[in-house]
Amino acid sequence: MARVTLVDSGTGNLFSLTEAFRRAGADVRVAISGDDVSRASCLVLPGVASFSAVSRGINGLRGALLAAVEDGVPLLGICAGMQVLFASSDEGPGEGLGLIQGRVRALQADVVPHMGWSPLRTSGDPWFEGLPQGAMVFFAHSFAAPADVQGVAALADHGGPFAAAVRRRRIFGVQFHPEKSGRLGAGILRGFLREAGVVRSA
Repeated sequence: MARVTLVDSGTGNLFSLTEAFRRAGADVRVAISGDDVSRASCLVLPGVASFSAVSRGINGLRGALLAAVEDGVPLLGICAGMQVLFASSDEGPGEGLGLIQGRVRALQADVVPHMGWSPLRTSGDPWFEGLPQGAMVFFAHSFAAPADVQGVAALADHGGPFAAAVRRRRIFGVQFHPEKSGRLGAGILRGFLREAGVVRSA
């Protein structure tokens, strides 16, 4: 069975994500220390707060997270957890992990936050194998990475296109909430486990 370690930054809904990964066939642990992170074989960084809050929440784990990624441990960032994969954000102060180049920007839309279901335009990355174009997933955010950042795996639109998913080698990120996106979200989590190499098939 795949083992997934959720990074507790104090800003994520760990219960919902734990249940979603268990339904996807993974055994779930929670990391609260650098040692927990160092022992992980697959890391997930959730966040349902601001960029600054997540950045503060991982300060004590930052070195262990960067070392794990350097050692090839797969990492998935979700919502604000994806934003912290970048170096900085318009949302406020704080230092991201800088694992993907670019800066998170405010959405330019008449209605913000972007709250609800929107379609994905995927790029052909095998992570989304079997996912139909236009698959609807659930978003809740006011900031996002621009559509032209490196490693875009899927786009969505709200006042213009933005990066809905990114991938750089074994670093993955989704701006939406797969744990709130029903059957398609479960498929995206299983695809992550497959592409991360922690299960043979999904």
